[in-house]
Amino acid sequence: MRHTLLSLLIGFLLYLPFSKYNLWFFVFPALYLLFKNPKPYIWNLSGFVFFFLSLRCINIASVEFGGLNPLLAYGIFTLFVLFLTLYQFSVPLVLAKKLTLRKNSLFVPTLALSFVLFEVFRSYFPYGGFPWLIFGSVVSEIPLFKFSLHYLNVYGASAVLIFSIIFIERKKWVSVLLVTFTALLSLYAKSEIERSYTEAKTIKVALIQTAVDQHTKLNWERFKKETPKILEILEEAVKKKPDLVIMPESAFPFFFSEDEDSHKYRLMELSMQTPIIVGLIDIREGMKPFNSAYLINKGMVQHYDKIKLLPVGEYLPYPFGFLKEIFQSIGGIDYVAGSKPNPLETKGIKIATPICFEVAYYDLVKKLAKSSNIVAVLTNDGWFKDSDCTYQHLRWAKVRAIENGVYVLWVNNSGDTGVIDYKGNILAKLPYMKRDILFYDVPLRP
Repeated sequence: MRHTLLSLLIGFLLYLPFSKYNLWFFVFPALYLLFKNPKPYIWNLSGFVFFFLSLRCINIASVEFGGLNPLLAYGIFTLFVLFLTLYQFSVPLVLAKKLTLRKNSLFVPTLALSFVLFEVFRSYFPYGGFPWLIFGSVVSEIPLFKFSLHYLNVYGASAVLIFSIIFIERKKWVSVLLVTFTALLSLYAKSEIERSYTEAKTIKVALIQTAVDQHTKLNWERFKKETPKILEILEEAVKKKPDLVIMPESAFPFFFSEDEDSHKYRLMELSMQTPIIVGLIDIREGMKPFNSAYLINKGMVQHYDKIKLLPVGEYLPYPFGFLKEIFQSIGGIDYVAGSKPNPLETKGIKIATPICFEVAYYDLVKKLAKSSNIVAVLTNDGWFKDSDCTYQHLRWAKVRAIENGVYVLWVNNSGDTGVIDYKGNILAKLPYMKRDILFYDVPLRP
């Protein structure tokens, strides 16, 4: 019973830093208790509770919007949580025991290293990985130390965080050394990034939060009725003559290749006055669907196709295609992944446009941001309402801003649309599910 209660406590404490209430400071006692009690029962139950609480918001999409029976949805979800628990908690524990055998002094450090390595593996395998709930992402909330992400990246931050905690009792000097090193690294990173922005060019951006209810977005005819209202707010944004207007993922209920659509004509007309970036679904290359970001300006069109597709949400990986016959909510044609991590360019400004879940991939955003002046994430979190999942998603924008030393524009259908500086601070944002425009003068990374 004592081990069960302890496991439940650890799992709950691990969840709190990833809740929408942003109780990031609980990461310290949570990881301390976890690594102080490296027993299979405690680790497995703690991991299960952590993943279950942190990801239960996934069921909003599957039950409310996907139409799955709640019992069936939670049954599938429980299997997914069990898989994540085995992957992230069970396997590192077994591996650490086998590697260290009877060398007890090396067991906990080996376990810590294994845990971080499996955060990396989990981010890419299988089926493109699940780079979510990475403990290094919590560092983006810690004053000063968050700047260490610029050099360590999110996985290095996980390692430093965990190793600082596991040595706090037996080898305090190691913890002190790690904390001191990270503080100095953070100060240097902060100074270096600030220096690069001293003479940065500034542009005026207009971010549009379309605020279309997810039930409406899933009904093509109802969505079409919202389109004139969305175009009205786009017209309002264009009248203020910003340097760039940005709209969220799948902002309109038409395919870009549909020449006969009157709403598309109006979009093209407005793009003659100012550049517009908009998320659209399109059919190309012989009826293949793509989730894309389009830059339209004076008749010129560029696009970026989403590269990292979401399993189940955007395609069913092999050998699970048969599930389309069983569950109508996940039927239809699989999306096609893009292959070019290209920024969009207008007026000499290069804009990286990762779409939705892609912001969680360190290497992809790094590639996109490397040759860009600014990052704009186009997304629609209406699938998860105002839940922990929505908050966890937004945190990745903070992480990527600090890692790349760049401003990130978070352009969301539902909210919160906002501007995030290279320090990971949200400078301005729109209220949840309010259809509005956010104007902001944003410095460009030189």
